[in-house]
Amino acid sequence: MNSSRTGLILLVVGSLMLVTRLRPGNLLGELVWLAGFVLLASYVWRVLEGRVPLGVRIGIHGAIGLMATVALDRLSGPVFLGFVALAFLLVYRYSPRGKRAVGWALIPAGTLLTLAAVAGVETIFPRWDGGSIFLLGMTATFTYIYLTPRERGGARWALWPALAWAGITLLANDPAGGLARWLAPLALIGVGVALIGWARGRQR
Repeated sequence: MNSSRTGLILLVVGSLMLVTRLRPGNLLGELVWLAGFVLLASYVWRVLEGRVPLGVRIGIHGAIGLMATVALDRLSGPVFLGFVALAFLLVYRYSPRGKRAVGWALIPAGTLLTLAAVAGVETIFPRWDGGSIFLLGMTATFTYIYLTPRERGGARWALWPALAWAGITLLANDPAGGLARWLAPLALIGVGVALIGWARGRQR
């Protein structure tokens, strides 16, 4: 990337941060400038793709995320978590095919995206239940890992934490306890059946 293009990017970032400082402190304004930072990060990533190593691109992505965190106010927490999560997703997405063992990056990416969603919802919609969003996000994270093909970093073992998070989600959203009275014995029966089938399979 030549000096003129680098200077242009720095000029845009500096101007964006300056205008952000001068904007009225309202949530809508922050969402608009957040969209600007996301577009800037996407543009820089496209410009650098194939020209600099992956690690350098991740570092520049993190620097833009840090600037967005400093520039924003109410959304600074969700933005920071979101940019870090995207960094893990970029590591997973753009690693060479022979290194798809980086499927582990999906776990911190999903966890951080979930935390970013919880923080964002609690900021924008304070009456919403952030706990339920967290449980649903963790369930979705491990479900996605389970459904992802193995050559792309998926894992069959992810089914068990996905089921566990789904069960916790159901129990947490059943304050009357009616579901819990049915779920616990059914879970025990299911585990018992699985163990009996495993034992018979070994005997054969």
